Amino acid sequence: MKNLDNTTHDDPTPDLAQTALRKRRRILGAAAGGMGVLLSVQARTALGTGVCKSPSAMISGNTSPRPGDPQACSGGRSPGFWKQPQKFQYWSGAGATPPTFNVPVEACASGLGNIGKSNIQTPGTLVSTVLPGANVSASTGIWEVLAFPTSFTAGQLMRHLIAAWLNAGTFPDYPLTRNQILDMWNAVSIGGLYCPSNMSCGTNGMSADDVVAYIEGMYDINAELEQDICKKNP
Repeated sequence: MKNLDNTTHDDPTPDLAQTALRKRRRILGAAAGGMGVLLSVQARTALGTGVCKSPSAMISGNTSPRPGDPQACSGGRSPGFWKQPQKFQYWSGAGATPPTFNVPVEACASGLGNIGKSNIQTPGTLVSTVLPGANVSASTGIWEVLAFPTSFTAGQLMRHLIAAWLNAGTFPDYPLTRNQILDMWNAVSIGGLYCPSNMSCGTNGMSADDVVAYIEGMYDINAELEQDICKKNP
């Protein structure tokens, strides 16, 4: 398992935190044997050194793996980790290109002024290469969505799927493949439910909210608060 230093998360506002909590409670409170119970197992195991389960394993009810099936897994890094310029060194390992800026940037500890969209000089890896058909301009890079999700339709969904895409390219033991991430996007971005191609899920498929909660629930819980990205003082 790869070890990337200084895992970071977003520090959500109380409203966003409560919304996320309500989503998790709704998912984890579903009837026994349904998606909620299976996601609960995933949440408990993937956050630590437990067993990773793919969506198909969860939906099928395979909550007690056979001997030899369990593997230590990486829950990956959060969007707040991947958007930091000081973590751009890890993008190449994921097969991604970070953006460049028209101003120097540094970690912000005292409110020196956040980097804005106008400071993006080159976009890096484009959203269209990761999430085809996304409602963004052709020149929008994945970093812009990681940094400014509220500027886009389905921004939070795209943000977490992009983080998952980077994680899948970085960690061999991440429980989602890029093909699965693309399948999730293709299904839920049009209002449908995600179901693995080798299964018939009925109403137990994953909605957009379920996909976000599933991916978000795997991020390392031992995280420092994220520092803002700031323009560097001249």
